[in-house]
Amino acid sequence: MSHLAPLLVITLLVLALLVYWFRRSSDHSITRVEFSEAGSALTSLQWQILPSGSVGRIFASEDCDFISSQTTRDIQRLFQQERKALAISWLRQTRRQIARLMDLHLKLASYTDDPGPAVEFKLATHYLSFIVVCRLLLVLLWIRGPFRVQKVVGYTTHVARSLCTVFSSRLVNINPARLGPVTPGSAHTSTVD
Repeated sequence: MSHLAPLLVITLLVLALLVYWFRRSSDHSITRVEFSEAGSALTSLQWQILPSGSVGRIFASEDCDFISSQTTRDIQRLFQQERKALAISWLRQTRRQIARLMDLHLKLASYTDDPGPAVEFKLATHYLSFIVVCRLLLVLLWIRGPFRVQKVVGYTTHVARSLCTVFSSRLVNINPARLGPVTPGSAHTSTVD
């Protein structure tokens, strides 16, 4: 019985999260403009925020080694503070974009031709994993700095990419004929930055 307790807790958390998202997004209809913005948000996340090269550069220990060998302690401390701030900014921006995609995903769920609980469950577990890993990464950034967390960063970007893949498959299955018409105010109102 004690072996089932963690599974029961995780299941209840996933269900509570799904109910929360459903209640939060059920009163909004999606227009074609918002659907287009969802695609743009996904592209932005995939090509601007998550590319391996730019993310790897933020957390590259080679930069720290070079600065340590070439400069004074004050400059090293300033460099580490600046790089930590950059890493935290990247993490917050990634988390914010993923949260926006999740909101849009839930709004778009009723517009798909092929809704499936397996996809929803997979997405929910990936999102919960992402939230947990983001929190862990934030704590590690504060404790250890940006140069000793590459494995956690790698896992964070892996989970974010998995979420993007599931969201992308959701966009492909949307029936545009079921979307709301473009209203005069909707072209200026954006759900995704």
